[in-house]
Amino acid sequence: MDITDPKAMRALAHPLRIQLLEVVGIHGPITAARASEYVNESPSNCSFHLRTLAQHGYIERAPGATGRNKPWQITDITQNFNRDQADPDAELAAVALSDVFQNWEFERMRAGRHLPVPEAWKGHLYDSGSTLFLTPEEVDGFAANFQQLIAPYIGRITDPAQRPEASAPVRVFMATTLAHDLMHKDTKE
Repeated sequence: MDITDPKAMRALAHPLRIQLLEVVGIHGPITAARASEYVNESPSNCSFHLRTLAQHGYIERAPGATGRNKPWQITDITQNFNRDQADPDAELAAVALSDVFQNWEFERMRAGRHLPVPEAWKGHLYDSGSTLFLTPEEVDGFAANFQQLIAPYIGRITDPAQRPEASAPVRVFMATTLAHDLMHKDTKE
């Protein structure tokens, strides 16, 4: 899903909504009460935030929802947005979403460092970063290659039958950011 609407960006720019979107994607169809168990929030608070996500097309009611059992399902497991928008309102919303999204990612990584790693996973988790000299077109290609790299695993998110027995949820995060502090003063524009 490509997110371009400023209102949709603002709706997602909330840490609990990002977390709920992931819970719905991985464990859905899921009710607000069940989702609340994963995020340590009340069912009514989760219900409010899930309805907000639905208003902007991120999730929808699962088929056959009846009575009090009204589970939610994700509409698209990927969310893409560009921080550089032509519309000033959209650009502000994209920057806010980017800030919340990156803070959420980094807090999750920090918290994970203090938890024990199962023996089978030791030596398999890593952090990596590189400063590269790329053209704008090469950055586009880099992002396309990343999407192509993860594509074979996307179905496992929403279909538990596709998950290998030894698999576990592993968060993969990629961001491209200009290293302004390393640029020559005459090339920053």
